[in-house]
This record gives sequence, structure tokens and C-alpha cells, in this order.
Amino acid sequence: MHSLNAEAGSGDLTSRFLLALSTIRNVSNIDVDEDPVRGRRMLEELWEVGVVDAGLSLFWLFYNGVGVCQNRQLSKLYLEASAEYGLIKSQQILAYAYNGNGLVGLVNKDYSLAKFWFEKAARQGDIISAIVLSGMYFEGIGGVPNESLAFDWISRAESMPYGDPFFAFSSLGMYYEKGIGTDVNLIQAYKYYDLLSPAGDDEKARLEAQMTPEQIREAIRLSRQWQEEHNIYVPSYYGLEYQEDGTFQ
Repeated sequence: MHSLNAEAGSGDLTSRFLLALSTIRNVSNIDVDEDPVRGRRMLEELWEVGVVDAGLSLFWLFYNGVGVCQNRQLSKLYLEASAEYGLIKSQQILAYAYNGNGLVGLVNKDYSLAKFWFEKAARQGDIISAIVLSGMYFEGIGGVPNESLAFDWISRAESMPYGDPFFAFSSLGMYYEKGIGTDVNLIQAYKYYDLLSPAGDDEKARLEAQMTPEQIREAIRLSRQWQEEHNIYVPSYYGLEYQEDGTFQ
């Protein structure tokens, strides 16, 4: 903690930000007196010098009334400002709020604005935002269904840097299986279901009835190639199968 105080005192913005958060809510093993009001003032100073993450923290403080009187309107301003500056988390929170799945009393439901902010976050590489955006286009939420855009966004999600690509695999498998926004491709569908192993086992069993042994082998090869390229492995890679006791053998 001495180092954090020293670095914060020397003007290091990251250390000042961490010190502000620790002051708002004391963390075990950190020798800082809990003082939400002082912490909030420190965040306001950081926001004034361009620390965008401080804007998101101030949003939470004013939304919940921590170290300050609760002020939903001001909290919204901090959230919008940090989102406009490009903070992905703020963009995602704002998108969910406009989509009707976010915080109570912040904004009115507006699907066009939800799409706007999900797309902002997705274009910066946020996988979850891309997946939600794909679903909105598929279902026609906030407009007419557009399978081409739905597939475009779900296919981009796999290679985005922020988030877990596995969250996109179920939708990718379904899109390829049913030809949503793309041609039917059972090999690709099987590959993505295999990457969900064991969660995708039922889907793989359904596809196997429509595929040749050669197609299944190719799908498994592509699945294993993906795993090797990304250094992420599922049990099926090793030929293991899920057992009723929860183990893989």
C-alpha cells in the first residue's frame, strides 16, 4: 500500500484511480481509511484530467448514492460521457439499459439506441455486444429481421479480442445448420457444436444423422485446428467423453 500511495502522490494516474476506489470501499489488507466522499472527489479530479474509467465509477456512485446523494440523471450523464469517449463497458451498460435489460430508472427503452451502443462496443471488439446485436437483427428487434447482418455480427464475434469466443459458438452452429444469413454448412455447424463439448453433444448427434463419416471427420479436424491455433482445448479434443458423475474419461 505504501507503494500505491507513493505512486499516487507522484502523479501516476493508474495508482490514483486505484487509490480512489480503495478509499470509497476499503479492501482487506490495504491500509486506507474508508471515506466514500473523499474517494468520489478523487474520481472527479481524475475525470477532469481525462481518466475515462473514473466516469464509469462516478456513474455507479451517483446511481447507487455512494458518498453522494443519489442522482440518476447525473449518473446517466457520466455513463453517456464515458461511453462517448469509447469505454466499452459503459457502452455495453448503456446498450443493455436501452434494450430494457439494464438498470432501473436510468433510461426509457429504445431499441434503436440499444443497437447503436451495442454496435459501438462490438466495433471495438466486445464479443458479448456482437452476439446481442446479432440476435437483435435475427429477431427483428427494433426493426425488420436481417439475417445477413445477424450472421455478419455473429461471425465477427469469434475473432474479437474482448470476451470469451465460446459464447458465440452455439449461435454460429445454429446459423450454419439452418443457413441463417449464409449457406447451410453442416461441417461448420458440427465444428462449432464440437467446440462446445459437452454442451453441444445433442446438437452433434442430431447432425450426425445427416452427415457422412468423412464430413464428421473433417468437422472434428477443423475443431481441433481451431483449438490448437487458439491454445484452448475442450475435452473432446483428447477423445474424452462426459460421464454421469461429472468427470471426463
